[in-house]
Amino acid sequence: MHVVIVGSGVAGVTSARILREKDPKAKISIYTDEKHLYYLRPRLYEVLSGEANPQEIYVFSEQWYEKRGIKVHLNTKVLGLETDKKQLILEDYSRVNYDKVLLANGAHPFIPLIKGVEKIGVFALHSIKDALTIKEYTKKTRKTIIIGGGLLGLEFAVSLRKLGQQVEVVEIFQRLLPRQLDQDGATILKERIETRGIKIVLGVKTEEILGTKTISGISLNSGKELCGNLVIISAGVRSNINLAVEAGIKVEKGVVVDQYLQTSVDDVYAAGDVAEFEERVYGIIPAALEQAKISAINMVGREKHVYKGTTPSTILKIVGIDLTSMGLINPEDPKYEEIKKINEEKGIYKKIVLEQGKIVGAIILGDKKDVTWIRKLMNQQIDVTKYEDFILEDDFDYRKIFS
Repeated sequence: MHVVIVGSGVAGVTSARILREKDPKAKISIYTDEKHLYYLRPRLYEVLSGEANPQEIYVFSEQWYEKRGIKVHLNTKVLGLETDKKQLILEDYSRVNYDKVLLANGAHPFIPLIKGVEKIGVFALHSIKDALTIKEYTKKTRKTIIIGGGLLGLEFAVSLRKLGQQVEVVEIFQRLLPRQLDQDGATILKERIETRGIKIVLGVKTEEILGTKTISGISLNSGKELCGNLVIISAGVRSNINLAVEAGIKVEKGVVVDQYLQTSVDDVYAAGDVAEFEERVYGIIPAALEQAKISAINMVGREKHVYKGTTPSTILKIVGIDLTSMGLINPEDPKYEEIKKINEEKGIYKKIVLEQGKIVGAIILGDKKDVTWIRKLMNQQIDVTKYEDFILEDDFDYRKIFS
């Protein structure tokens, strides 16, 4: 069996690894237009700041792929997919036969329709090449404006400060990270980021990028203008659906998959940022990992695993600050109860969301020592009603709940 994987990101490489574990004899080929082996995009800020060179953010070495018999074709763009012939068409118009194919070709940066976006000095950061290009460009700039205050936008802001840039972040929402934080948590995060010399402007939309050929700043819908000679747009991503569209595969926001991660065409699967399951493109690493595993098992065909969706979960360091966000964090229904603890002095914020005494969501910002316990309580659906008044205290002993 020959399994061809389009894309060398987290979903593609994870699927290849599990395919090899499940089928030692399968031929596995990965095709990507990247010139670099699989790396973690959340670590691009390290390349931007100069803290790491490109090879240092690779997840696996060249030898790792060779040892497992996984053939990676770098700098090789896939132009087309002829599903009736079970062939991939490459950019040199050669053809590759497959038995199963996984579309794991990810997403591309979303560039809003902003007047002047084509001017010199406007960038998006989605690859190692982008990071190196922007790093070089900062040698002739002093102030950067980042459009978009998401996870990556904030990391890029800190990296640019390390390069000596003045940095201002503009965010269309009224708070930072609305998918991961509530208002209280976002306020604490904003205060901690601003102590690093980064300015943040919330609730504004960029109307125009100013300047002639080279940028001089931006104008906002509030009427205010910000000066700057480098703009980075970090406004999210959109699935790379063109390959699927041209192949006649069903798409909406992403490539539509069923519970087995198969597309509308037999033997064609999709996983990661390109895949849409039950009208949702997750765009998060936990979903990519889960989808990669299930699609690999189902492509081997000896057993069938069902994908039921991924519970949103974020565990990371954002600008060096620990953040965990799990499950339902901003409930609107009064049936949910919220318990919070704020330590402004230390910049720590904890919150759990309860439904009938059981934890269904949590935010922990600036600390991580209770994360494992809270996740365990959440997964096991243990009633914590009698511990509500002190469960978030620093000295609370979670072991007594399980004893």
